[in-house]
Amino acid sequence: MISDSDLAEMVPSALTGVTVGIGSQILLFGDTASVLIQCPFVSDINRICKWGHGEDANTSPLLFDFLNLDVEAFSIDDFGVLTITFSAQMILKVFPEKNGLESYVVSTRRDIFPILMW
Repeated sequence: MISDSDLAEMVPSALTGVTVGIGSQILLFGDTASVLIQCPFVSDINRICKWGHGEDANTSPLLFDFLNLDVEAFSIDDFGVLTITFSAQMILKVFPEKNGLESYVVSTRRDIFPILMW
């Protein structure tokens, strides 16, 4: 499992790119890390939440609002929910699906961490 020190390695960074593919979307954080998403996510901008899914390319514009913003914090709770905080008003949450398959993958300079729930 990914540790707090692995997540801390990803700060400071900025979301420098979003790669939209068939079946997944990838968040690129400079040359330090990436997050491949194949599950539901929610963009919370000024307390307005909009849901998307990593496997649905039509929801990728929800991620574009975060481009070129600096990340203040990364965290993963006990349920596997990844929270990327850009500011108090700009938060992205990734919710793993409980199907036994990898929902998202965090890649850092040190390692690759597939996150799956069942």
